Order: sequence, then structure tokens, then C-alpha cells
Amino acid sequence: MRQLALPSLIAVLLTAAPAFAACQGESLFECRIGKKDLEVCRTGSAVSYLFGPPGKPEMQIATALSELDYQPWPGIGRTMWEAVSFTNAGVTYEVWSSFDRLDENAITEGGVNVLKGGKTVATLNCNRGTVDAGLDLLYGAKEGVGQCWNYKTGRWETSPCP
Repeated sequence: MRQLALPSLIAVLLTAAPAFAACQGESLFECRIGKKDLEVCRTGSAVSYLFGPPGKPEMQIATALSELDYQPWPGIGRTMWEAVSFTNAGVTYEVWSSFDRLDENAITEGGVNVLKGGKTVATLNCNRGTVDAGLDLLYGAKEGVGQCWNYKTGRWETSPCP
């Protein structure tokens, strides 16, 4: 597995999408990675991935809530975690957050895994102490568009769930 250096990854991100306006909706996740901001934002029935300098993101990927690949915490283990994925031009950006619920000194961690062809090409971790995560709000939002999580199959399905 080949890891891209941060400058190489930034070059890929800069060529992947045009500049855009900052999130105008509900922020579901945000953190600082180096000197750049990572944010997941919900505006109506769309969820967006935003990455770039503060207030001037360089990349945006919007996905309809009904099509969004969101993996909720399965409810077991000491670490609560969630992930949401966005795909653009064959590259998947998997934003994740985790929290050790049994460690009284734990802080929320997060980052983004960049995958191409199912293989991780880069992993960018959020700067310590900068994660503000609310990805769990996607669970209710997906239910609001008529979907339910099937724990047996590990997939979102159209209601009613078995």
C-alpha cells in the first residue's frame, strides 16, 4: 500500500474540484488537519464534504442524504466510532470519528482516509483537540428520508426494516 505525502495529497485535492463557499447548513463534523479545515455539513437533503484553508475550502463533494454511505456505531465495544464516505472521480474520502467511552481522559479523535480502488492511499488525522463530531445526527436524518439501518446486513434499507 502506497501512502501519499501530504503535499501530493493536497495537489490531488486541488485538482479534484473547484473552489466553493463555506458550509451554510448544519455542521456534523469539523476539525483541523495541519493548517486546513475538514468539515461535513448537512444542508437540506444533501450532505457535503469540505476541505481546505479556513473559510476557503478547496474541495466540496455533495451527496444526497438518501445515497450517503454512513456507517453508524454498532453499539458494542469501548470505542464509539462512526464514518461517512464521499466519492469523487473514483476517490473515496472516508471521514471518521471515535471516542473511548471508558477512558475518563479521552478526547474525540477523527480524520479522513483517502481510498482509491478500495486501497488506502492516505490517512490524515485531525490535530489533537480540534474534533467537533456529530456524525450520529446522520442516523436520524437517514430515518427521516425513509431509511433504516439493518444491523444484520450492515446496510441502510428502505423502511420498513426487518
